[in-house]
Amino acid sequence: MENISFNKKALDDILTELKYYDNFRDNFLNRRYDSIDYGKRIGKISFDNFFAAADNYTYSNQVDEDIFSDWNKILNDEKSTEEDLFCAILEIFVWGDVLSGNVKTAIKLYKDKKLKPYIIQIIDLLKRKEILSKDIKNKLDNENALEIIWSSGWTKVYSFINNNILIYDSRVSAFLNHTLTHQTNYTEKQLDILKLLTKYLYNFPGAESRERLVDKKLYGFKNSNPNGVNGLNANLISSWTVELLNEKLELNKEIRSFERAFFMLGFDLIQIKQEL
Repeated sequence: MENISFNKKALDDILTELKYYDNFRDNFLNRRYDSIDYGKRIGKISFDNFFAAADNYTYSNQVDEDIFSDWNKILNDEKSTEEDLFCAILEIFVWGDVLSGNVKTAIKLYKDKKLKPYIIQIIDLLKRKEILSKDIKNKLDNENALEIIWSSGWTKVYSFINNNILIYDSRVSAFLNHTLTHQTNYTEKQLDILKLLTKYLYNFPGAESRERLVDKKLYGFKNSNPNGVNGLNANLISSWTVELLNEKLELNKEIRSFERAFFMLGFDLIQIKQEL
């Protein structure tokens, strides 16, 4: 098994070599985004800058911020029962409108009395400083390690477990990939360096007929939906990227502000490309 040691420091080295921080500041942070059409329900919205997009984000299923804090506490409390965890996870799925297969997975873990062990395992994994090997049992030196679940529902659960983890959905992924590739003028050497990162990231379309893909052949992203260990690794790397942006640009923003902006601006890449 290949020894994988990709970590936040390696990511920083790559992003520095690519001049990513300067590019993000110059081309995405302070620019205006005009008349993005979100369809009949929301209509067209303009944003004065990147974080104005975050400020205009609204959840489809509104709940009080106190509920978000309660979910975080329940998921991280060692005294929480399987029933406590099961109810909180189902509430997150309802909030995120991501039921179906996600509920089936939660029910199976609950019935097998593995839900709490799984959440305990995930709490530890989300704190890791390097990505995971596919051979997760050997990597953790734990024969009882459970298979990693990754889906649009479970990434929301992971974000409520750890406040430094992004919800890595198709819209967040789309805008992140866009910032790594748009108006870059990379040299051949820089493209090779970029692919050391993009081989871990996903290029996936999501449920709507919107433009959320960048050039896979040129830039090296995975053109598929995330899964398992690979999905969790992409989730970790995307979250580290936001942490580094916050640090390097001295923005002093919460990760949710980036997440909400990515979500709004990753809705349809073709619209924000046409504005430039």
